[in-house]
Amino acid sequence: MRPTFALSLVVLMTLLTCAGGCTTGEYGADYESRVQDFRRDAVFAVLAGQATDLADGRLRMRLPMDLGPQTEDDGTKIRQKPPFVRDFPGFAAAYEKTVTKGTMRLPAVLTVGFVPSADQRHAAVEAAILEQVRRDESFRKADWQRGRAVEPAAAGPAVWDVLVLKGQQEFESIVADAPEYKKWPGLCEIWVSADPKQDQCTVLALRVPDEIADTLPVPPEQLIELVARTVHAVPPPDEEPAADPPRGK
Repeated sequence: MRPTFALSLVVLMTLLTCAGGCTTGEYGADYESRVQDFRRDAVFAVLAGQATDLADGRLRMRLPMDLGPQTEDDGTKIRQKPPFVRDFPGFAAAYEKTVTKGTMRLPAVLTVGFVPSADQRHAAVEAAILEQVRRDESFRKADWQRGRAVEPAAAGPAVWDVLVLKGQQEFESIVADAPEYKKWPGLCEIWVSADPKQDQCTVLALRVPDEIADTLPVPPEQLIELVARTVHAVPPPDEEPAADPPRGK
């Protein structure tokens, strides 16, 4: 649905609602409220309309419509994770799109991780990621941008720490149906939820070669922020009370 058409529907619905006797002031307030709701929702139009459950139902988020689940393989596919973060904290899933460029196909990949705070706090997750990243010659001086505030759309994390990695990095390209590995200019952004009192830590990583960045519906740095805004961590179910021991006869 095109935004202009959808906005026309908003106006029509407001007019019909107020046909029974809205005052001018009531109509104006109702119209403005509906327009604001539309504009807020339209921002997320590049994401799936429904959230996806991950990590055994402990994590929910709306994924980019352009990216689909990676096909199953024999376990050799390495583009699931950034090559400089092979030990990806709490790896849960990877989603991708591949784009044909000349004789090859290049992937854009979103990797998702989920780490309960009982296992590891977010500061330790970040330290483990940064240690791996700095081993790559392109990112020796990489460091976290801390305290990125976002407006959650699903009662999720409002604060994230972000690692922005621009430059030469290895991507798996497909040439004649066979994988090839070489370095391309590209962008990787890694987001780690950093609310101080969170019960679980969410990790997002979006990697895109510069060659295909313009095939995404919005710039990659905007796309990953939109995904982050839809993250919702589901509290663990309450523990079942311990059963009373059987009574002796």
